[in-house]
Amino acid sequence: MEASMDTSRRAIHDFGVTTNQHATRYLNYIKYGADWGYIDNSNMRLRGLYYECDPTNFQGTAAQKARVLGGEAAMWGEFVDATNLIPRLWPRASAVAERLWSDPGATFSADAAWPRLHEFRCRMMNRGFPTEPPNNPDYCPFEWNPNYTEL
Repeated sequence: MEASMDTSRRAIHDFGVTTNQHATRYLNYIKYGADWGYIDNSNMRLRGLYYECDPTNFQGTAAQKARVLGGEAAMWGEFVDATNLIPRLWPRASAVAERLWSDPGATFSADAAWPRLHEFRCRMMNRGFPTEPPNNPDYCPFEWNPNYTEL
């Protein structure tokens, strides 16, 4: 599949078209375990599911890679509705944002990004956003305490 994608990207870029890449950034992806490192069914160790995707990582010329505008994080509705949209979206989308909007040389390591992502999740919880843990349950210096007075 990846070789086919590389061929398609090269052909599109040969026509001078700019592109975005998003194939590995489906935030509604359902899997077991942590986002920041897990073993898949073939016992392959995977790291930084949403973080390590590089939109210019394809077999192409420098000119073709220069036509890549960036990437996107997509959230589809097969497993997501109004009850779990915000918790699933954050903080995963912030990992994608950091990777796409920051200097690639400073944001190549998912392991180095994990503490920043965790801190951002804690800040979001402190501000009242119900966010899922990106790498299994973890500790924040404060706990999010929703107020269910309208039940």
